Amino acid sequence: MPAFSAYVSAALRAAGAAGTIQRALLGRTPVTYKGPQDPVTEADRAAERAILEILREAFPGHAFIGEEGGCVGASEYTWLIDPLDGTHNYAHAFPWFAVSIALRRGADLLCGVVLNTMLREVYAAERGAGAFAATVETPYEDTDWTRLPGWRRIRVSPIARLQDATLCTGFRHPFDPERINLDHFTNMLRRAARVREIGSAALSLAAVAHGRIEGYWEIGPHEWDFAAGMLLVAEAGGRTTDLRGRPAGAGRRQILATNGTIHDEVIALLAEGRSALD
Repeated sequence: MPAFSAYVSAALRAAGAAGTIQRALLGRTPVTYKGPQDPVTEADRAAERAILEILREAFPGHAFIGEEGGCVGASEYTWLIDPLDGTHNYAHAFPWFAVSIALRRGADLLCGVVLNTMLREVYAAERGAGAFAATVETPYEDTDWTRLPGWRRIRVSPIARLQDATLCTGFRHPFDPERINLDHFTNMLRRAARVREIGSAALSLAAVAHGRIEGYWEIGPHEWDFAAGMLLVAEAGGRTTDLRGRPAGAGRRQILATNGTIHDEVIALLAEGRSALD
């Protein structure tokens, strides 16, 4: 069983509290919109409040950046929180959404946790210590997260050719012709074995880390969407960059994550598209 730090332990508890709220409110909460095609529900807000309560109690001197609450505090240590990644799915009671929590010190990601709320899979990674997954059999509120039976190390897929690979993407800006992503999507369809769109950056990245798919790219996600999953991929032996092969991070709202062996081939194919790579 992995020896998780206090950071991972707190993030797991916080993710469990958020997951409990999501399951309780699924199909029972009205949907409003923060902007065009940008839904939000009470589950988003309540889950973020629950996460903040746990993390603030554990680390009162840390800063927090949440999708719903924005930036709170200033510190060398900053928590990046997406309390409900896949809100559009959630708003339609489509059971494919997640909690994503990461901690960075300066520019370095220290840990990340992703909870697949309905499938009951949890992922955790710590810088330099590997990536792990477990299945949660108990109610989230009764779970001792760091002592879950069945924590196992996960690794990326060994598939070495794009023509044999399954990729995943997202379409965050259909109203912005410069970021519509359809050209990249079409190019990948012609070269990869399959391309999927599942509506959650965190779960797409977890799938890369788990070896279930070989790659994921997207234009438009925020750091809180991909920080935890990006660390999962790196610690599972994969590679993460922006769409041009530069370091991915807060300054660039784009992400490419692969098993590493197909990475350069994917970058070359992305370069053939017209959608903005920044």
